Amino acid sequence: MITRKLILPGPLALLLLFGLGACASLDVKTEHDPTAEFSRFRTFAFAVRPVVEEIDPNNNGAVRDRIEAALSRELTGKEMRRVGTGQAPDLMVYYSVAVREKLKKAWRTGYGWGARYGGGGTTYPYDEGTLIVDLVDPVKQELKWRATIGAHLEDTAAGNLDLADRGIAEAFKDYPPQYRLRKGTIEPTTKP
Repeated sequence: MITRKLILPGPLALLLLFGLGACASLDVKTEHDPTAEFSRFRTFAFAVRPVVEEIDPNNNGAVRDRIEAALSRELTGKEMRRVGTGQAPDLMVYYSVAVREKLKKAWRTGYGWGARYGGGGTTYPYDEGTLIVDLVDPVKQELKWRATIGAHLEDTAAGNLDLADRGIAEAFKDYPPQYRLRKGTIEPTTKP
């Protein structure tokens, strides 16, 4: 039996490792009001001015349009209908976008088993983006559902818009929640 090892030069190995890590760095979390009866929500509308930080979708039509199109696609795919804000929607959709520059430390350990004494490291900057989507009962002004989507951003705007699409699809994968809390017990929700 012949065994082969692939040994990559240090910088190439780090580039490959972090490049693959960046592709898989989508972090999606959802939470919901456990007492909400999601089967009664049949219509939605977007808030007039979404809350934003640093990147302003109100001034960037492509970002705003792509996020709202993805959110509309997911909600209409869940048998909901988009209406205007003046048409008394069951849910208001708010979203916020933020971009932060962060630093990552990468340690070089040399070749072989384990870390070597005196191994060095390098620090590199990257941008992390966060998209928060809130579904709010407009009458009671209560948050019913929230998705927080975070990712290491790509080098291109198109790549970042694709990340947002994938994150939104992942967030709505299990929407509406399949259980709720009612009179102290957890029960499954029913579709209309």
